[in-house]
Amino acid sequence: MADLPSLFQAIDRAVDTSSSRYGRLLNWQNFADPVWHYGIGLSDEYIFDTGLGICVFSRRDARPVLGIEEIAFPADITIARLKQALIVFQDWRYNLLAWNCEHLARLIATNQPRCYQSQPLWWLSGLTPAGDHPNAQQLLTEHLNRVGQSQLTRP
Repeated sequence: MADLPSLFQAIDRAVDTSSSRYGRLLNWQNFADPVWHYGIGLSDEYIFDTGLGICVFSRRDARPVLGIEEIAFPADITIARLKQALIVFQDWRYNLLAWNCEHLARLIATNQPRCYQSQPLWWLSGLTPAGDHPNAQQLLTEHLNRVGQSQLTRP
């Protein structure tokens, strides 16, 4: 992973709070790729890739994930959670089934470290039957409480 101060600066440079994608959970598919990719919207142009890239990149065709409106954090909280999650999970290894872009992006945006794409194989990768990573939410919440950012968690 790139050094965290550089990632935080890249996020801050790409943010446009007036964008409808700002702080939203987004997904997209690459041409001829059967899996969905997930990230956090920063502006109409930029996304933070929560997958192998762990970087800010340009992509205009990503769409907001539907059906999470009631559980999604407000945009500014989501961006703050993104930065804190990068601290907590900086040493975690990406794994297509057990810890991937969907787990991290959903944890940041909704507090659920869930991957619907891995859910059918939950038993192979140590996930819960719902497709959740078993301890990622707890680790992020403990970190946020420890650094005095409990306002970034749910009651």
